[in-house]
Amino acid sequence: MSAPAELVRLLDERGWTVPAPTEHPMTGVAETRWIALAHLLEAAEAAKAAGWFYESLTCVDRLDPHGVFELIVTLERWDVTARVALRLWVPKDQPVPSLADVYRVADWNEREVWELFGVAFTGHPRLTWLLLPEGTAFHPLLKSFTAPPPSIYDDSLTAPTPQDERTGPDARG
Repeated sequence: MSAPAELVRLLDERGWTVPAPTEHPMTGVAETRWIALAHLLEAAEAAKAAGWFYESLTCVDRLDPHGVFELIVTLERWDVTARVALRLWVPKDQPVPSLADVYRVADWNEREVWELFGVAFTGHPRLTWLLLPEGTAFHPLLKSFTAPPPSIYDDSLTAPTPQDERTGPDARG
């Protein structure tokens, strides 16, 4: 199985796909299939067995108005110049099964999505902080995000202003 159409036919035949919840097309992929959350691991394992490798995981905040996150898993093969996108909608507080046991490299993308959007991944080998300071209490890529609370890592509260710089010892008049 090498062509994108063959992989998505397999997913359809096994009953792992669901009807598209919205009609917004994707560009940059040869085939797209909406996957039932309960069948994500099976779909990933079948794709890997068919020679497809993991390229990326993307998250889209669709909380307003749908109350879900959209996850997009992009797969590719070395011998086919085409991508396949597995898409799924995940309710806000529902964890997603980790793909890290199927595709080890998914570890990083899942940590990023957990940290920046708040999506939890069950069975993840090491769901720890990747980009933000440990214990950050907000998710900066949510559309509802406005501004973070003050942080000990924020030097903008103590950094010199342009006015301070002109009156310092090296100021030239």
